[in-house]
Amino acid sequence: MKEYQRIADIAWEYNADDGFAYSSPARGVWNIVHMGTLVPEGHQIFVCPTSCLRGVVLTTAEMGAMDKLSTITVGEDNILEGDMEETLHEGTRKVIESLPVRPRMMMIFTSCIHHFLAVNYQRIYRLLREEYPDIDFVDCYMHPIMRRTSPPVPTLWRQMYRVLRPAEKKPKQVNVIACDFPRGPYCDAVTHLKKQGIMVTDVTGSRTYDEFLTMAHASRNILFHKAGMMAAKDLKIRLDQPFRLMRPVCDYDIIDADMADLSEECGIPAPTAEEISELRKQTEEAVRRAKEVLAGRPVAVDGTAVDNPLGLSLWLLQHGIRVVSLFVDSFTEDEAIFRTLQENWPDLRVYNAISWNMRRMERGYREESLVAIGQRAAYFHDTNYFVNLVDYDGMYGYRGLIRLMELLTEAAQEEKDMRSLIQIKGWGCSCG
Repeated sequence: MKEYQRIADIAWEYNADDGFAYSSPARGVWNIVHMGTLVPEGHQIFVCPTSCLRGVVLTTAEMGAMDKLSTITVGEDNILEGDMEETLHEGTRKVIESLPVRPRMMMIFTSCIHHFLAVNYQRIYRLLREEYPDIDFVDCYMHPIMRRTSPPVPTLWRQMYRVLRPAEKKPKQVNVIACDFPRGPYCDAVTHLKKQGIMVTDVTGSRTYDEFLTMAHASRNILFHKAGMMAAKDLKIRLDQPFRLMRPVCDYDIIDADMADLSEECGIPAPTAEEISELRKQTEEAVRRAKEVLAGRPVAVDGTAVDNPLGLSLWLLQHGIRVVSLFVDSFTEDEAIFRTLQENWPDLRVYNAISWNMRRMERGYREESLVAIGQRAAYFHDTNYFVNLVDYDGMYGYRGLIRLMELLTEAAQEEKDMRSLIQIKGWGCSCG
């Protein structure tokens, strides 16, 4: 059985979301439960049927964060009795009164059943805000039936920042929004901003709820993932915070252009020609070293590891690294990159990792020892040589590429326990 297609045979409109999906054991990607735990002094309540709550509870238990989660079970009796609103109200009150420490923020996740029955949950939130004025109540949603119009992750990023209220702006403060991981030394944008005296605030670095709320004072927002676009647009409307998406690319000219635009918007000097030249030199040396260590071994790229699987594959191929397969669910990058791959590397394999047929895939890469970038690629190719990475782990720009090449070089030389590592849910959070 051939589970893949040649990139030459695929249309640009390719989208793997056909309604019936396969979930592999590669579980490192974050979900809404992991994201909700980022808010300090916050608490989550999931109001769902038992079958839905099972996954939520297990995920939180794996993280060791059960103190940040409570549940309210919705059953058949609630539907028959018509007391869904009362159950939500009373259940939330009981949770609040039973907690050893009063939370500052309460994220309440309603589910599909509430929307099917047109439950007036906003009325309940109004009542709760009157009863507990010291708590910020945020309406959150776990409704997979709405994943195409209101995707869970982008929606939650927007809702998490809804507690930020209009405040006096500080020209020397910039937010990083909608990132699971802190942006540190492997991120060009944050490194440059801090070097120029800009304070960078982010929920991942907030130690207290009050510190999280100071994000309202930022003069602008920057984001690195398109999943944060709903949040960025909402903050622009509500708090008058303009935003910039730092495009996830390997194209040096685009990186330089985005850095120059960001610098101009923040009123600081852009990276100098000498700095850029040195970073390009270090990047080229890092990829040359990776190519040398790989010595012609095949490489697979996973779309859950990086935001730009097509662009990364093209960049690696242009540098002589033999990328043989891609695991992507849809094409969201520049069409020109896709066309270039089609024309020059037509046999590049594209796997639909969520296709129900993948459960029958004969795992492995039989021809040679393969090195994978990302967990799904490692699982389906059955290799212990892989870069254990999700959501690009806080990397961006030249420094991100240098770090990725270091990780690829390391992965080619040292085996990992793939079977154990990829089963850790929410890689990089407290349990990862």
